[in-house]
Parts: sequence; C-alpha cells; structure tokens
Amino acid sequence: MKNTHKILISIFSLMILFSLLNVGSVAAQETPTEVTGDTLQAQLNADTQYNYRFRVRTQIRIKANVNIDLNINCEPINIGVKDFALEISTDQDLEMTMTCTEEQQELGLLKGNIYQARSRNRFQYDEGFCIRIQTNATNQLQAKLMIEATPQNQASTWAYYNEATGEWVSVPTTVENGYLVANVDHFSYWTILLPDYTLAIIIGIGVGAGALIAVLAIYYWKKR
Repeated sequence: MKNTHKILISIFSLMILFSLLNVGSVAAQETPTEVTGDTLQAQLNADTQYNYRFRVRTQIRIKANVNIDLNINCEPINIGVKDFALEISTDQDLEMTMTCTEEQQELGLLKGNIYQARSRNRFQYDEGFCIRIQTNATNQLQAKLMIEATPQNQASTWAYYNEATGEWVSVPTTVENGYLVANVDHFSYWTILLPDYTLAIIIGIGVGAGALIAVLAIYYWKKR
C-alpha cells in the first residue's frame, strides 16, 4: 500500500513538473521582442513564431512555413495598443515588407468615415489599423490575418483595397480564440471595417411606419 502511495505521489509530482515546464515554455514563446523604434529588419526562420511589440503598444506576430527576409514600418504612437498576427503558407522563401498605419488618407481610409460598397452595404472605419503587405511571391500563397477582438470591433470584418475598382471589399471573417480571423490568398492593403446598419434601420423604420399607416387607413375606411 505504501509503495502504491509513493508511486502515485511520484506520478503526481512529475505531472506538476511537466506542467510548470510547459507553462514556462509557452510564456517564453509569447513574450514579445520589444522594438523601441518604428522600423524593424529581421530574418525569420521557417516554422517559428516571432512576436514583436513596437514601443510597448502595437504587437505583431508572424509565422510561416518558409524563411522570410522581413522589413516592418509601423506607427505605434498613432495605432496604439493592437495585437495583430499573420500566418503564411507558400512554397518559396519570401522577401516581405509590412507597413502598419492608423489611416490611409490617399485611399480614403479615415477614422469615422462611412463607405458604401457596390453591393450597397455600408461600413464604418473605427479600428485605426491598416496594414499593407508586399512580397516577392510569384506562386500561390495562403495566409491567415488575425487581430484581437474587442467589444468595439467583434462585429467587424476584414477588408482589402481593390485597386482596380477603387473600393474596400470585405471578406468572410470569423471570431476564433478571441481574434477576428480571415483566410486570404493575396496581399494588399488590409483593414477592419464595421458594418453600418444606420441606413437599414432608417429604411426599416420607414417601411414599418408606412405599413402602419396603410393598416390604419384600411381600418378607418372599413369603419366608415
């Protein structure tokens, strides 16, 4: 009986030790490399996650299945506290430049602006995070864009700028593990847009009021 207790205690102790070691390794992996300026040049190895934080504000995490020669230009003072992650899958090493800004005035992307797509859907830009990704990729690639979901943006969608049509195009976006996620097959200007339902509400109220007036008119007509 005593031997059984000793074995159980030993197993339990080993489980605690492995758990602590695992927690420590995860914490170390998630600890960002602090960048004091607004630019970064780095060589990223394949299948390794890299985590950078600019001026203790804007955090960028990158992981790819290939090696990357990376250049980042970021505006953390304007962007503020944001947590962005990028995962890439392709079949060739990449040279990649990332530019992170709060707005893109030349593309009409200004905080608080309302945009109407060709589908007549309306969107509002409040996120204050726009990223442009450029690479030398000549073959097809798959990527996952992720930004931390907040009470303010959790109903938003990822969108890219279509240079041919000069408009922002939203793409399917899901919430996974606390992040807004979009699976994409190309790089461009990307941002987060919030669907604007103001016009739909006004139209709905108008339709409802019109229907009510019609019902009342029919009612009074029958009463006469």
